[in-house]
Amino acid sequence: MKLTSNINLIIIKIYAVFLLTTPLIAQANYDVKKVNENIYILTELWDGNANGNLGVVIGNDQVLLINSMMMNSASSLEKEIQKITNLPVTYVINSDSDPYNHHANAYFANKGATIVSHYNMKYSQAYIDILFKDTISIPIGDEVVTAYHTPSHTLDHIDVYLENSNVLFMSDGFKTNWLTYTGSNGLKGVLKGIDMAISLSDEHTIIVSGNTSKNPRFYFGNKEQLITNKKVYIEFAKRVAQLYKKGLPAEEMSLDTKLNDIVKDLEAYPNFKPYLKYQIEELLEVDFSKSYKLTHTELMAYVGLYKLTDSTIIEIIFEDGKLFARQEGAFYFELKPISKNTFDFKGPTSKDHLKFKVSLSGEILGVSPILEKNGWWNNVIAQGNYKKINT
Repeated sequence: MKLTSNINLIIIKIYAVFLLTTPLIAQANYDVKKVNENIYILTELWDGNANGNLGVVIGNDQVLLINSMMMNSASSLEKEIQKITNLPVTYVINSDSDPYNHHANAYFANKGATIVSHYNMKYSQAYIDILFKDTISIPIGDEVVTAYHTPSHTLDHIDVYLENSNVLFMSDGFKTNWLTYTGSNGLKGVLKGIDMAISLSDEHTIIVSGNTSKNPRFYFGNKEQLITNKKVYIEFAKRVAQLYKKGLPAEEMSLDTKLNDIVKDLEAYPNFKPYLKYQIEELLEVDFSKSYKLTHTELMAYVGLYKLTDSTIIEIIFEDGKLFARQEGAFYFELKPISKNTFDFKGPTSKDHLKFKVSLSGEILGVSPILEKNGWWNNVIAQGNYKKINT
């Protein structure tokens, strides 16, 4: 099978809402929507406040899977696909590095599937094969599966468009029943992702989110919901900005009547209202809190490789006027300066940061991760003093 791409191919905070809705099951059950003879949307029925969507594209002699879900439900997913077709899964496309999108990659890879992901997934813990940076298209039977990078939710997020079947998989770039977390690209990023989806959609397009409702009416969305959610995001941010100017903390903002009125018509509001403060905290951190001002020359001084004694490497890069920290197989996040030599992980992770060691002459000598005890990043980033390598 030939892959076509407009580039050369190259080989999170996870919030309480996700933690409460992640399936801890050995035998999974599914609701199956047949779009046409070749396209199916499977909704994995989870315990908790949400379900999870994935896609099945059937070709002449193979199957492409859009997201592999969790490893503990992989055999159930395989059996569900076998109810539809006896053709093998030869491709898996991952929407992003959130675990339910890729956790079972190795299961399907061991059975012969090729895993296709955005380039930045190489800095996650996902199993990967083929990576792309912008857009990739895979012909499967009568359908062309086109995946494209968006600035929504994570730095490795993609949407997957099935033009002939008029189906768009947006995973965590959109939720039919609630607001998704915007990620380090903030409000502009998630709105750009929605605008990209709107431009591809018409009144008949099926919009498939990742985490989705418990109510079958809201398993999938449409263009009208995209437009509505865009308006909700904008109004929500405007109200947060007003409350921010008054000096209110996120907890107090979450009780604001006007703010609640903006989101109360979203289907998940009764169950997700207690988590509204997390949406606010991310918006405050990413879009409203101020960064310490550094010049281009000052920022460039931090760029380079930093090595721990066990040869673990942290790479600091400069891209689009910003600093990023990354490590293959582990992490990739934007750095936000909070002082001259201290950088926060951009997003609602204010207790985690990198502190650089600087000589008296101003030379950058090394870096140390300062991580929240028992926090998410504490299990991902090896702590210690990383020495800058001269390259």
